[in-house]
Amino acid sequence: MAEIQQFRISFDGAFYKIVEDEDAAILLFEGIPISAACVEHGSHKDPHECPHTEKLLKKIFS
Repeated sequence: MAEIQQFRISFDGAFYKIVEDEDAAILLFEGIPISAACVEHGSHKDPHECPHTEKLLKKIFS
């Protein structure tokens, strides 16, 4: 059986939200990912350029 992995919201402001899991963190502006960071590669301008951040995006938007 597949393991269900969770994410947590570490900051929830009026316009910005920071969502993270054990491998990555993503900054959302009004629900749109604008920046990200992961434990292996560091910070990313484009949240779609890393498999760790892509995995977190799939968790958030599924």
